[in-house]
Amino acid sequence: MPAMANPYLEAQVATASPERLHLMVIDGAIRFARQAQEALQAGQFEKAFLAFNRSRECVNDILAGIDSDPNPGLADQLRALFAYVLQNLASGELLRDPQHVQNAIQILESHRQTWAQLIEIMVKARPETFERVDPDFDNAPGTRSWTT
Repeated sequence: MPAMANPYLEAQVATASPERLHLMVIDGAIRFARQAQEALQAGQFEKAFLAFNRSRECVNDILAGIDSDPNPGLADQLRALFAYVLQNLASGELLRDPQHVQNAIQILESHRQTWAQLIEIMVKARPETFERVDPDFDNAPGTRSWTT
């Protein structure tokens, strides 16, 4: 990942729980995929290329963080799901097809919603351990997370 220039964001990343960091990476993947989709639709292919790369970096970070313990079967399913996301991002870029990008975004949004719900369940079970998450955080216009 490129170096962060925003001191507030750097502090947020440095102090975030692993669960919150995962959520931030998902938010970044979604945001950059949306940027790529919009750039494709506007015919701004260089801008799309950069956004695709940023989204794929985030998805690769998600893939790298999947641990096979304690459930290797679930880990394999998650890897396959995020490989499919990468495939859709690559197809969207190669074919200049925003629908492929939309397919990737839908999967990422579903994963984000599930992850946010999981964190809320953990917060209720052990509120002193987990930070609360706004499930609609990245759906608000202008919200930012991960690296920009």
